[in-house]
Amino acid sequence: MPGIFLSYRSIERSYAPMLVDRELSRRFGPENVFQAGRSNLPAVHFPTEIDRRVDECDLLIALIDQPWVGEDLHLLREPGDWVRREIARALGKGKRVLPVLLDGAEMPRSAELPADIASLTRKIALRMRPRTVDTDLVRLIGEVERLVPQLVLVTLMDPVPPKIANGPALLRAEHQVLPFRHRGELDLLAEWCSAPAGPQVKLVVGALGAGKTRLGLRLAAEVRGAGRPGGLLSVTAPVECLDRLGEIGSPCLVALDDAEARPAQVRAALRSLAAAPEAPARLLLLARSEGDWLDNLRDDADDDAVADLAVSIEPLSLPPLRPAEEDFAMACGAFARHLGLPLPALPSHPPETPTLLELQAAALTHVLSPDTLLDRPLRRILGLERAYWRKAGAAFGLPVPSDRVLTEVMATVTLFGADSEPEADGLLASLRAFRGCPVHAVDSCRDLLRSVLPGPAPLNPLQPEQLAQEFVAEFLASDYRLADLLDGVSDEQARRALRNLGRCLERHPRIGGPVEDFLAAAPGRLLPLALTVLPSIPQPQFMISAMSGALGRTPRSELPALVDALPQRSDALARFAVDATEHALGARDAGAGDFTTARLARRLSVRLTYLGERSSDAVEAARSAVRALTALAVRESAHAEPVAAASGPGSVGAELAEAHAALALALDLDPSFRDEAVAAGETAVTQYHALPGGDRHGAALATALHNQSIRLRRVRTMPAALAAATEARRLVEPLHAERPTRFRSLYADVLDNLSIVTHLTGRPDEAEILGRRTLALRHALAAARPDAYRSQLAATLFNLGLLLTENERKVAEVRQLWGESLSIYDALSVRRPGHYDEPRDRVRAHLDRWKADHDD
Repeated sequence: MPGIFLSYRSIERSYAPMLVDRELSRRFGPENVFQAGRSNLPAVHFPTEIDRRVDECDLLIALIDQPWVGEDLHLLREPGDWVRREIARALGKGKRVLPVLLDGAEMPRSAELPADIASLTRKIALRMRPRTVDTDLVRLIGEVERLVPQLVLVTLMDPVPPKIANGPALLRAEHQVLPFRHRGELDLLAEWCSAPAGPQVKLVVGALGAGKTRLGLRLAAEVRGAGRPGGLLSVTAPVECLDRLGEIGSPCLVALDDAEARPAQVRAALRSLAAAPEAPARLLLLARSEGDWLDNLRDDADDDAVADLAVSIEPLSLPPLRPAEEDFAMACGAFARHLGLPLPALPSHPPETPTLLELQAAALTHVLSPDTLLDRPLRRILGLERAYWRKAGAAFGLPVPSDRVLTEVMATVTLFGADSEPEADGLLASLRAFRGCPVHAVDSCRDLLRSVLPGPAPLNPLQPEQLAQEFVAEFLASDYRLADLLDGVSDEQARRALRNLGRCLERHPRIGGPVEDFLAAAPGRLLPLALTVLPSIPQPQFMISAMSGALGRTPRSELPALVDALPQRSDALARFAVDATEHALGARDAGAGDFTTARLARRLSVRLTYLGERSSDAVEAARSAVRALTALAVRESAHAEPVAAASGPGSVGAELAEAHAALALALDLDPSFRDEAVAAGETAVTQYHALPGGDRHGAALATALHNQSIRLRRVRTMPAALAAATEARRLVEPLHAERPTRFRSLYADVLDNLSIVTHLTGRPDEAEILGRRTLALRHALAAARPDAYRSQLAATLFNLGLLLTENERKVAEVRQLWGESLSIYDALSVRRPGHYDEPRDRVRAHLDRWKADHDD
């Protein structure tokens, strides 16, 4: 266990030892700070204990006052002097030693000290004076965190939860009332933690109730049992503390539960580890799925190091725990022992429940109330919990501790929570239950909540989550309007409520109406917030459905901001993005020709093209954008001043280039527009080239050139196709070198097309080199994100096979490449029937002909 040893001459003559001990104990925990006057227990053998504590500490702080370097300096020459012995032992064992000079004391010269502690004088010291003691202590704590970052880790962990006498908290994994059921995944993770090398990050994914938290707790306990720090990271842990995770020099484990809902903490931890690839720290992420939240990290546009580390994460899928025959009796016995209650007679037929949590809820209900029916165990537990709340509410002096009041309080606190005291006060004061009540009623309610729903935050939710979702679903089935709370909650609280509602919708889709009403009450505020929480919702389609319903009730003036908040690409949001953009566009005067309307039309075209639907609407939207922007560009040129500033962000020239590129892509959907698509693509490239250097985006121009090269190849204009592809490569290659994770996909696209064009223009050897480089990139992309890139890998395998067909020495390789491509398309077709029929049939036809031509 990391620790701090305080060395000092006399506690009676200075304020410093006790003050430093108090502040360090407050920051790092008293168990991690040794101060002999406080820490030594009666009957302890003093010399042995001092030596042991010095040997175990990570940092010795030498508090040096003026007598230490003055009239008491001669004491250090005594071999048995305890101050000398402590410092010499720490220096001899290579411990970090930090001198702190008190009240103007100066560091003695090395010649004045015995040889075994003379090196102390070469240590940079801190100073502490009475008039600046507060700032000096802050600096001291900062230095301790820098020198011993593992001490920060200890303070970031969730503390051991207090023993709860009764209630559903006993069902929480943290209390571990029931025995841990061993699973093979624990052995794999324990081996990963103890390995001297290997990946720094592991991700365990599993559905709600799969046992992820118990697994993380058990692994952390084993790590601690081996003498290394480990535990679950607190949700309140400051992000800046995680920046030092990579600085920890000894093995440790940080387990981050519900990772998809904690992106800032995950990103900070990844950033710290990415900066220290040899660091022995291990980060365990526990999440429901590896969905958009992980993709966002892998596509991190601001930090390639974070993106690269996220790409390397290989998820470990955790199957759900199913109730076993003996589990009900075991759970009843465990709860009875924990509560000190007699074990009631077990029913002749234990209840059948779909999840282990519900079986445990039935067991707890049976122990607490043996005569209660065991059907719908979560509902039964809620009934017992309400009775407990009502009793506690009366004890805390709530004016009307009725079921209605307590239900409102507990449900809204569970949904919205609070990260600060002002947020807590704002939420409680806005509750319908406290309107017209005296101020002290809110104070009493806060005290009640801290008693019955304990946790690290000012307001904590009902747990476990399955029980909370059951409770929230019941609450929303009443006539309560969550929208009434919006004036009293922050955006972060509203975001938390939306995330909780989205997760609740997965199990209780019947609350879709109340969720839609909540979104529609303030769509300009809530819909953009909902977009940010979708990655943390494993099945976001239910929330997106509610968002779509609220879209039609959104004021016209708020629609453009919502469209701006939409991600550039998202499979889950593709149709919602089209609907939102159409609503925003329909709310404007189509003939106005202003910048914002043109931009919306261009975005609609892009989003329809991305869906591959309504090609004529996509083309018309892009043409409308081109017409309006062309007129704006003419007017801007005539007046010699920008016209976009008053109507929207960006420049007319950049948006016009985007609009021509969007038109070309929309025209690509219909083969009859092939020549017009080529003309639009050429105009887009010309427009990009004409942009000023500050506005010209290399990636956008490279993409336009790449797409144009493909069009030119299709119409067999090979020299122009080769020129466009070559320029695209020239632009994207340095981008990929600088930000490989962000631009790897575009670079692969460009090289893939360039290899084909090079082959068609009579340079097969160069084409093969390009094709193999493309295949390596595709393999890396598909390994990191198979759902997104396996289809492109299949296409590149087929393309490389085509490049090799003229080489008779590579017959077997062609067959292998096409066979692998076909197997990928077959697997993809199972997941999306009909979507990959055309490329799959093309590969199969080529492979069959190849086999027929080359088999004996």
